[in-house]
Amino acid sequence: MTQPNHSSAHRVKSRKGEKPGWHSYRQALDLLRQQEWNGALRLLAEAEVVFRTTNDVDGQWRALAAQAEIHMHEGMAPQAMARALAAMAIVEHLDDPQTCGLLAWRIALIALHQGDYRTGSAYLQRAQFCLDMADAAPPGGILASAAQICAEIARWQQVILQGRMTVDEGEAIINEARAELMRCLLDIHRALTSRDLAPPESWAWVHTGLLPPPPPMLTAAPPRSLVQRFLAWWQARFASPSPPRRPVSIEPISAEETYVGDAMLAHAEPVEQEDGTTDERIPVTADDIQEQDRSPADRVSDAAPMPGIAGLTVYTFGNLRVYFNDTLIDQWEGARSRSLFRFLIAHRRAPVSKERLAALFWPDSEPDLARRSLHQAVYCLRQTFKRVMGETPVVLFVNGCYALASDLPLWVDADAFEESITAARSAWSRGDIESALQAYGRAIDLYQGDYMVEERYEDWAEERRRTFQAAYLEALHQLARVYQERGDYPTAIMLSQRALAVDSCDEDAHRVLIGCYAAQGLRHLAVRQYQICVATLKSQFGLSPSDELEAFVRQVVEGMN
Repeated sequence: MTQPNHSSAHRVKSRKGEKPGWHSYRQALDLLRQQEWNGALRLLAEAEVVFRTTNDVDGQWRALAAQAEIHMHEGMAPQAMARALAAMAIVEHLDDPQTCGLLAWRIALIALHQGDYRTGSAYLQRAQFCLDMADAAPPGGILASAAQICAEIARWQQVILQGRMTVDEGEAIINEARAELMRCLLDIHRALTSRDLAPPESWAWVHTGLLPPPPPMLTAAPPRSLVQRFLAWWQARFASPSPPRRPVSIEPISAEETYVGDAMLAHAEPVEQEDGTTDERIPVTADDIQEQDRSPADRVSDAAPMPGIAGLTVYTFGNLRVYFNDTLIDQWEGARSRSLFRFLIAHRRAPVSKERLAALFWPDSEPDLARRSLHQAVYCLRQTFKRVMGETPVVLFVNGCYALASDLPLWVDADAFEESITAARSAWSRGDIESALQAYGRAIDLYQGDYMVEERYEDWAEERRRTFQAAYLEALHQLARVYQERGDYPTAIMLSQRALAVDSCDEDAHRVLIGCYAAQGLRHLAVRQYQICVATLKSQFGLSPSDELEAFVRQVVEGMN
């Protein structure tokens, strides 16, 4: 008796004039309704290859996002994150803030399932921003509130790991914050599913159920703010001696807690990162307590926690984000002040002449008019910072040149990225692989998108953008190879997928994926990855894979026969 195949048992009639790939895609949706995950995943993979070959970005991100949903349903969070991030890399270039926001919401849930509260916080903030633009955000800024709670949990985790709080004290605070986070996530889910946000081909069938209610013991009293939680801990610290410290392992939110079956269409953030060389300090007054992590900060003794240092934190990977004392500066005076600040940050090592700035930003204006425009832009930039920093000088004018104040405490993610890459290369060259892996890991965490992405077409940013992208790919390749050699295939797959999200023709990444799939006996996925590589190289450059990759594929496939 022959077994029915999905293409015949669930055949969907092709529509007249339908573009390539969409027939398989709609068949996959039909299978999703019937919860036939494997058949749907196979069809979505086929559709993705076609969409990629025909440069159909709308179909490509949908196929990637649907695969992410299925992977998450099957408990394969690293694969789900890799596909979701690949989809987000495409959606970011589309003029569709609603889709971007809903996709960011899904990525945040995957991150929380993995116990990554920093990434969860970053994508919840992005979801708030994008859905606000689309006038589709849940009321009350609840996405931003959830992001703040995630940042708070990450902060307390770091405090425990640094030994400045006992495990029992920290776990009590974190559990209370997690209960509050659960309430927020449930409210977000209800708000999103109560509105018609998703397209007709929603992936609402792929879910593991709603978030469970928080434990009664944690909801009996009204939730406390971060200030209240800190002050309670501080009072308790002086009330009795602290027991000996011991290592701590913070559990992630479980799949049942995080994977909300919302009306989600099927996948830098800003991600606050730590590079391992900095530390955070515990503030001693309520006024000094901030909701998000500060980078960098100085080490302090256990006996004398000190308030944080005032300064700027600047994220240049992805969209520009600027914080003063962890307060986001999101209102910029004037049309050019934000672009001017980006340029000054990128060229802060040396003052920039007013003539160069005027010619760069107003090339079509007469010199006198360009200088007046520059003066107005500088004034607006200073007003932007004055509104949140008072009289603290930020932009100086000395000897006909503009520059950022040299004594201003400043942390820039690009600096930390370069330091991490340099440290990784140094450790690798001397054979200290573990230190190299840690440094490369810090680098890829910092890379939340292309450098100065809002200045994509400006020559002054292009050279550094290419340099940073090459270093990012280097880090991904080195990490992926090591994890592949160690048999940690899910991590190697995730890292290689991130590389392909940057460069879809990256043969090194394709090779690692093929090898990982083959090592797990997944011949069909290994062959599919090779087909994707062939199709991508042909469509973008009219080339075929290298002889080395061809030989590797033959060896792998023949070895599995």
